[in-house]
Order: sequence, then structure tokens, then C-alpha cells
Amino acid sequence: MKFQDLLATDALIPSLPEAVSRILGELQKDEPDPRRIVPLVAGEVGLAVRVLRLVNSARYSAGGERIGSIETATAMLGVSAVRQLVQAAAVGGAFRQVPGVDMVDFWRYSLDVAKIAQSLAEEVRLDKGTAFTAGLLHGVGDLIMNMAMPDRPSLQPAFTTDDGRHAAQMADLGYAWPDVGAAFAARWRFPAAIVEAVRHQCNPQDGESDKTLSSLLYLARWSARAHELDIEGTALFESFPQGVADAIGLQDAARLRDEDVIAWTQADEARDFS
Repeated sequence: MKFQDLLATDALIPSLPEAVSRILGELQKDEPDPRRIVPLVAGEVGLAVRVLRLVNSARYSAGGERIGSIETATAMLGVSAVRQLVQAAAVGGAFRQVPGVDMVDFWRYSLDVAKIAQSLAEEVRLDKGTAFTAGLLHGVGDLIMNMAMPDRPSLQPAFTTDDGRHAAQMADLGYAWPDVGAAFAARWRFPAAIVEAVRHQCNPQDGESDKTLSSLLYLARWSARAHELDIEGTALFESFPQGVADAIGLQDAARLRDEDVIAWTQADEARDFS
């Protein structure tokens, strides 16, 4: 399927849910009113549950204290963070089942990438929430491609362990999952920085604007995949993308080779999100 044909097929790229659109409309006002935002989010029970699960993930939990309500989350995190939480939580609900894809495994890996990205963000002066959201979204384009072309050979290996996937899809189709994911992120009104990071996650040097977030996403993906493939020893050092880390001034890049870089996501956590 051609890229433009895929994007033009509304059934393949889920539309922004009407309830989420209303909430984002309120969040995007010049002076958003938490008294209106809280009941709007809390009134969408499935969405609210996903938001709170993300709030209490490694990215948002503070000192181990669990956040139990949308009202508390808004007060503690602020409107900007809640906006990204709502968008990210809605994505989990938009892709419940995709042919041939183990969705728990997909979200487990995506949450790992998100957590690694957020753990690096402060050192390179990026917002942790933006880094987390970009990591969570990075593979959504592959889900859309699987919905459109479930039998395509370049989509058959598992996304979490397929190290040659980008090159294979480019050779097969002329585009790959980052292109589709960026189109999805733009349609769902994610910030431009996230759209560009998703687009250039495999080739951060090709970005026209600030390459820091796309480079961070590249490094987070490398670390998560090294864990998935159980790469260790000399192979771990030889495959490490040191040039990408140097380009954004990441001084403590060695931690990406540490097995304990994050608390790896368990299946139950991913299942709750999906």
C-alpha cells in the first residue's frame, strides 16, 4: 500500500475520540480552567483509569506516593502534563487489538522506551513528560501498518526484537513506521516536537529542527532493544551508538548499557495500560 493511500484510509488511523477532543479543546485555551477539566476527564471512566495508571508509572509518581484522582493529578502535575497524559492514555484505548500483534508485549516494550527516554531527559534539558510521551508513541505507526497490511513480510517479525525493521520496510514500501507514526501524532494534535521526534527516531541527523528529542528516542530504543535481545559483553559495547549520544551532549551514556537503567515494565503493568 502506498503511503498516501494508507493515510487517506480513515478506518486505519483512528480519529481523535470526540470526548478527548472536547477535553483537549479546554486544555488548549489560553487560561484552561481545572474546574472544567477535572469533571471532563473524570467523566470518561476508561480514559480516566488509563490516565491514572500513567500518572502512577515511573514517569509521574513522586516519592512513591500514589495519585488517586484526576483532581489530584491536575493539581500536582499542572495542565500541560495532564494534556499529554490524556492524549497518551487515549492512544492505549484506540489500539485494543491489532492482527498478529501481541499488544501486551508491544506496550510493555513501548513503556520501557518511554521510561528510558524520560530518565535521560533532564540531562539534555528536555521536558520529562514530553520525552516519556514520545517514547510511548514511537511504535504506533507499526500498529497502523499491521492493520493495513497484516501479511506483509516486512511486518512479520515482532516489533520489539526486529533490529532491521526500518531498513526492511523502507526497501519494501518506500516508507516505514516512523513516517506513519508521525502522521498519526500530527492528526491527534500532539506537540510538533513529538511529531518530529517520532518521524526521525531512526535517523535523528535528518531532522530539520532541534534533533535532541529524536536522538534521545533513538538511544532509548537502542537500550530497550538491547535488553529485549539480551545483548551483553563486547557486542553491547560495539553496537552502542556513541556518536548519537555525543551529538546531544549526553555525558552519562554508559548507563544505557546498564541492565538496571530502569525498572523494566512487567506484563501486568502493560496489560493494565492496553
